[in-house]
Amino acid sequence: MFSFLNPLSEVFQVVIAAVASIVFLGLAGLTLAASAAALTITSPLFIIFSPILVPATIATAVLISGFTAGGTLGAMAVALI
Repeated sequence: MFSFLNPLSEVFQVVIAAVASIVFLGLAGLTLAASAAALTITSPLFIIFSPILVPATIATAVLISGFTAGGTLGAMAVALI
């Protein structure tokens, strides 16, 4: 009964897919531009604060690994009891 709508619906699908792909390509471009701008702005800050950030990162890594090792050894001790 409505068989004449089949080719028309395929045309709509193609048009909608083309529009959606253009929109997503534009959003990807905006995301790339925003991340490049953010990297440009924050790079000098990372260089300025690196004497503070590097030791803080090392201390945080040591602290986390210590807590992980302690928790693991504690869990093993409880399991062996």
